[in-house]
Amino acid sequence: MKRIVTAAILGLPAWYVCKRAPFPLFVVAVLVVASMAAWECAGILERRGWRPFPLLAVAGCVALVWGFAGLPPRLGAISALTALALAAPALAMLRRDEPAAMLDAAVGSTFPVLFVGLPLAFTVALRAVPGEDGPDLLLLALLCVVFADTAAYYVGSALGSHPMAPTISPKKSWEGAAGGIGGGIVAGLLAHFWFFQRLPLVHAVVLGAVLAVAGMAGDLAESMLKRAGSVKDSSTLLPGHGGLLDRVDSLLVAAPILYYYWRVLLAGTL
Repeated sequence: MKRIVTAAILGLPAWYVCKRAPFPLFVVAVLVVASMAAWECAGILERRGWRPFPLLAVAGCVALVWGFAGLPPRLGAISALTALALAAPALAMLRRDEPAAMLDAAVGSTFPVLFVGLPLAFTVALRAVPGEDGPDLLLLALLCVVFADTAAYYVGSALGSHPMAPTISPKKSWEGAAGGIGGGIVAGLLAHFWFFQRLPLVHAVVLGAVLAVAGMAGDLAESMLKRAGSVKDSSTLLPGHGGLLDRVDSLLVAAPILYYYWRVLLAGTL
């Protein structure tokens, strides 16, 4: 019940921020989500005995997302990554006493930026696509991963008997994955006939399936992280849902894939 209530509360604000909010407000929302998710990621690494610099990870995510946004003061994404690559080992050598601890700190501070900040920055790149295509692409991604996740859960609970990744997420099954792909296709069709009618039908079907698989890959990647850190959820921020990282994990793979799908196959045709 908590999951349903939390999803209902978050659904309308998420739709507004993605579809109607001014671009700078959307960027601020992504900055907040990416920063908190990166903080949670650093916390999981700490559970493994690493000692990252969470504030450096958050700063790296902020700089990277801002670089993708292209807002003044302009900061390129490559510049943000370069600054992180220089700052992480330098700070580690200053603040840690042993080489092993230095390496753990440098890698642990960089990983949340690459695992969380970089993929979520692609939501900004999607939203920045000119006209209504940007918001609609973003809503398409959200709809596909949500439908896929929901369908995978219910089909897997009812019919699941063949584990898909038992060492990472024992409850996930191939039957659930098939249901998730079906759910993603339904979401793609819904988008085509509802708010994204200019998206060709064949692309709506293909993207529904592709984004469903991408969402499951992102979910498994976060499950790997949590399993390694011996935690069930990334945090307890959202009742019934865990942390923000638990909610955006499906976008970590789906957002970059959708962006490049648009760049290669759809740009200039919608």
